Amino acid sequence: MAKLEREATRERVLAAAGQLFAERGFRGTTMRAIADRAGTNLAAAHYHFGSKQRLYREVAFSLFAGIEQRLAERGLQLGQAELAERSRGELEELLRGRIEILLEMLLAPPGLHGTLILRELCDPSPALGEIVRRFIEPMRRQVVDIVRCLEPGLPAEEAERCAQSIAGQVFFYRTHRAALLQMMERRAYPRGFEKEVAEHVLAFSLGGLEGLGSARARGARGDAAR
Repeated sequence: MAKLEREATRERVLAAAGQLFAERGFRGTTMRAIADRAGTNLAAAHYHFGSKQRLYREVAFSLFAGIEQRLAERGLQLGQAELAERSRGELEELLRGRIEILLEMLLAPPGLHGTLILRELCDPSPALGEIVRRFIEPMRRQVVDIVRCLEPGLPAEEAERCAQSIAGQVFFYRTHRAALLQMMERRAYPRGFEKEVAEHVLAFSLGGLEGLGSARARGARGDAAR
């Protein structure tokens, strides 16, 4: 019984920490506030996690690990060799799936996950370096690899920029949500919005990749003619 109570307390502390870190950020949240929100005492919060930084790392890491798990469950985590064996249609579907999952994580109500991610990116905590190394950098590399398979002639730097542009389109619908909903005269995005946006971002990005590839080909022909 005591073990079950400790586990329940630990889960309440984690849930309260996620809410408060999203609402106030790492620096604006105290362990006492987390303990109060969890309905426990400060000693119990420290017993389970030791420090605010360790508690934040667990909350943030579990969030990013959740994104990785969803990508893996849908078969969207492939290495370079596996990507090279996929058809163009399969590569496009891989990219669409990754875009859709990120949109789902950023836009899902009540929005704590999306808010916490944005807070970490805009007001970095001491954990950002490890978050980048363990989660963000591998996800970025996957998108760059897909881009380079879709448009093999792109140099590495251009492929990096393309991956950043895709991410920028996705995050726009989270960072500008309040204004977009005002203009849409809605309180929330409609059902199926993530799928619609994923299709648009994919189509727009594929058009951009094709345009960049065509521009490079025209440049190469011009250089050869001179």
